[in-house]
Amino acid sequence: MKIRTSVGVVLCAVCPAITWAQTPVDSVKQSSKIIQPTKTVAKDSSIFNLNVLGRTSLNIGQHKDRHLNAGFRLDETRLLLTGNVHPDLSYKVRFRLNRAFATTTQDNGSRALDFAQVNYRFGKQKEWEVILGKQAAAVGSYEFVNNPVYEYIFTDYVDRILNLFVVGATFSYKVNPNHNFQLQVYNTSTETLDQLIKTAGYAAGDFKQSERPMGAYLTWEGNFLDKAFHTKWSYNYNQLIAGADNHSVSLANMYKVGRTKIYLDLQYSDYGVDHTMLASNPIHSFYGSVGADRVMRKDVVYKSAVLRFDQQFSHHWGISLKGAYETASAAKDKQIGQDFRRNWTGYAALEFKPLVNQDWKLFGGYIDNKISYTNRIGLPTEKNNRFILGTYFNLKAI
Repeated sequence: MKIRTSVGVVLCAVCPAITWAQTPVDSVKQSSKIIQPTKTVAKDSSIFNLNVLGRTSLNIGQHKDRHLNAGFRLDETRLLLTGNVHPDLSYKVRFRLNRAFATTTQDNGSRALDFAQVNYRFGKQKEWEVILGKQAAAVGSYEFVNNPVYEYIFTDYVDRILNLFVVGATFSYKVNPNHNFQLQVYNTSTETLDQLIKTAGYAAGDFKQSERPMGAYLTWEGNFLDKAFHTKWSYNYNQLIAGADNHSVSLANMYKVGRTKIYLDLQYSDYGVDHTMLASNPIHSFYGSVGADRVMRKDVVYKSAVLRFDQQFSHHWGISLKGAYETASAAKDKQIGQDFRRNWTGYAALEFKPLVNQDWKLFGGYIDNKISYTNRIGLPTEKNNRFILGTYFNLKAI
């Protein structure tokens, strides 16, 4: 009911704008002169666009301790609203309809709202841009930049470690058509520390939330070889826990020519305190920690590498291949050590596009996902391998 109500409010608010924008503008003759339409909006712009995104699949395979299971799954359902109200001013709002609309405690947003932002360009050559509101993190990751319906499975880095959609401000400067730099300042988490540990069933211990639970990205985007090779490299600093600093470097690289696209993402993250709790959970399982002993672990390092290859053989047929390897370390804890948690992820999919001029595909493929632990940890291997058969789409409705 909340989803329908929220979407209804948005559409009711923008429908008058749609009607106004689509009303024909006739040239008016006055004093033997023709008054031309205003130039406040670019000729190729639209004040309102609506895209519907989704992915649905039949999954048949193995999930954790269950040997075989099958069922349909609604993987993605999103609504994207965009528009240009002026050549230099635009907006973008996206809802994720299979997430809760409950208000997040730190930024007053919701998990169902990916972004709600305005973009303003300025300068003599429009080389400056500022983005305000809830927006995509400026992290160096083409896996994240890619349309979410195109990714059959995400790495832990994108799905569980990063705060993907942040409330803050981004300042961008385009040095030339091939290079630009960005500085993004944002809230480290969408939830307060108290809410995070409550949801995870953790105790606070001696940890307290920082008085400035914020972070910043410094990002460089570049194009080379006649825009065949692309880079998006970022450095990130953030803090959620008082006295605990987190640092990460993410290097995204992509080669795209004709019907071939390849990206390689590499990242290294050093957490003073593991507020993601992805590594903390198996460490507590190893030690048998319960109650007040279950607190976030210190000095955790995450590393990942992901490679994806897409090839279109024709207007209708193509393949998509992806492989990723990720590790978690707690090297300062000698009993846990380096790379104690290892996550292998991969898939192969055959894709068919029935209509050449529409972003709609049918697919069939296989996903392999295995999480294992070093012998000294002794935790069982987790498997989530499955065959998939389904469809995804990114369709322009308005």
